[in-house]
Amino acid sequence: MQKQTKGPYSYSSPRYISFLTITLNTIRTSGIPLYSSEYSRRDYTQHQLLAILLLKTYIKAGYRDILDKIEAMDAIRSQMKLTRIPHHTTLYRFFTRFDSKSFHRVFRTVLSLFYRSRERIPVVAIDSTGFRTSHFSLYYSIRTGNVRKDFLKVSLAVDTNKKTILHFKISKSRHHDSAHAKHLLRGSYRIKRAQWYVMDRAYDAESIHQHVRQDLHASSLIPLRDWGADYVSGRYRSLMKTSFDQTLYHQRNLVETVFSVLKRRFGDEVRAFKYVNQVRELKLKCLVYSIDRFLKSQRIFLEG
Repeated sequence: MQKQTKGPYSYSSPRYISFLTITLNTIRTSGIPLYSSEYSRRDYTQHQLLAILLLKTYIKAGYRDILDKIEAMDAIRSQMKLTRIPHHTTLYRFFTRFDSKSFHRVFRTVLSLFYRSRERIPVVAIDSTGFRTSHFSLYYSIRTGNVRKDFLKVSLAVDTNKKTILHFKISKSRHHDSAHAKHLLRGSYRIKRAQWYVMDRAYDAESIHQHVRQDLHASSLIPLRDWGADYVSGRYRSLMKTSFDQTLYHQRNLVETVFSVLKRRFGDEVRAFKYVNQVRELKLKCLVYSIDRFLKSQRIFLEG
């Protein structure tokens, strides 16, 4: 029998266990109740089902695939204390009813693993990208004429030092970047305060500068849309024209790195059809990225 070559992200029990150890501990610490209702059948806990969903996202598997893998791996079942494997419809129903408030409790708990002090971090970068909603290939789309051009827009606030996602905003397709700016600024500020907030020229607006400098008591760095303009309105926009730190602005490129890893590792498309489930799917990607990032920060690089 030919020996299978193992890669850095092959299906291995040690890697799964490392991921699940952090995942289960985080879910327990977040305070999510074991059962959604006192009248629940209690076949499986919410902790178990959420951990399976996160593992599913981690290895980019389908509902049936992830359950088949868990059934074949004794170490994983033991880690999750599963006496039997749930049906794929049970997992999907849990996915569709898991509420946003509980998700954000888990997300904030993961972020607390990165930050042990109250000191400000140097730079937060903000940018956006798109995730395709089509679940079939471009070739199939062209051949059948069923071309789907929709996408979801995901805006992130990223700590450029640790490359962690501090906050995110998800919306349908074509919203202007600046529409999400204040939401991201306030959300990331509540998680971790920064000295600088760096954005590209799409966020060039005096109101955004004012929010950063007057409300968040930090510094903003946003290039002007038109550097050749004879007149620049606004106090802080004028400051950008006369004293723009190009070296510091290059920190913004690190948010592109986060986007690249997020899409390459966990997929650049969402397969759900309903918008509310598409949002849930993208939230899972952001959460799994954060857990994976913590494993890497702790030098946990397990071979296949």
